[in-house]
Amino acid sequence: MASKYLILTSELRRLCARMRTEGRNKLPGEMEISRQYGYSRQTVRHALLILEEEGVIVRVHGSGTYLSGYAGRHGGRIAVLVYGTDEYLYPQLLKDMETVFSQEGFDIEPYALSGSVMREREILTGLLSAPPAGIIMEPAKSALPSPNLDLLKRIGELGIPLVYLHALLPVPENAPCIRDDNEGGAELLVRYLMDTGHRQIAGAFKSDDLQGPERYHGFLSALIRAGCPVSEKSILWYDSENRENLLSGRRDWLMRYIRNDLSPCSAIMAYNDEIAYQLVRCLTREGLRVPEDIAVVSFDNSHYCRLGPVSITSLAHERHQMGTAAASALLRLIRGEKARSIRLPWTLIQRDSG
Repeated sequence: MASKYLILTSELRRLCARMRTEGRNKLPGEMEISRQYGYSRQTVRHALLILEEEGVIVRVHGSGTYLSGYAGRHGGRIAVLVYGTDEYLYPQLLKDMETVFSQEGFDIEPYALSGSVMREREILTGLLSAPPAGIIMEPAKSALPSPNLDLLKRIGELGIPLVYLHALLPVPENAPCIRDDNEGGAELLVRYLMDTGHRQIAGAFKSDDLQGPERYHGFLSALIRAGCPVSEKSILWYDSENRENLLSGRRDWLMRYIRNDLSPCSAIMAYNDEIAYQLVRCLTREGLRVPEDIAVVSFDNSHYCRLGPVSITSLAHERHQMGTAAASALLRLIRGEKARSIRLPWTLIQRDSG
């Protein structure tokens, strides 16, 4: 049978989890815990010492015992786990987070996952050994079952505040998520294409990130509601490995799609600007004119929209919104306040591609 202090430690972990959910941060005193749970003061002290060593609580002399990060402390490091740190939208995202955190004395520690769940596991294991003040995490391959829920559950048990980016995982319970309105954005693009005269519309979606299936669902739902024909053959699915091949110049799979599967569509909705830019390049190589022969629209309003010979029509968020919202949510958790999940709306930026 487990020792009394181990049983009490487990009960107090559950108390800490409830307190975090309810937005409370100060634990009862030793005498109150002893009275409520029916254990001696010595057993209570032993259990609290374990939780303090684990980083779940902080004891402040003359003030009391608090959930970690909630004792009025400032500063520390914030771990930020994202797909990449030096490409696409991530440099600006990280800069926006850094701006918010630096005002509160925190430093960010970015980690590039490159879509690898094992890299994610390695980083989370390290963070459990040396807990940060908080974590912002974009889950790797979020459309697939995560093998790292055990580590994320442990992060929740230790009371480390965590905010998800782009996709929500089931643990820790009640963790907020800052994400795009992917289905609403896809519907907005489909309506725009229909308003400009297109009825047969293709789609290109990333299969192993949750944003891909969500955008696909919005795309398909909008077409079905409008009574437009749907050619499933014209829907391109690609994954992180395909993406890496594309960025290294291996475009054969994309060229095959254009030659064999894109007809008879007059427009294509791309998963993001990165794949839209590559589509425009490959379409041009095949002698197709954008937008005269085929229109291309996309998500993210990134620098890719202005790189090629044809500027790309794309959806945009309010500038700095994603990084600022994620950082602000995590700061609220660190202060012991509640933070809610947010879906960020899109605005259409019309350019030359369609």
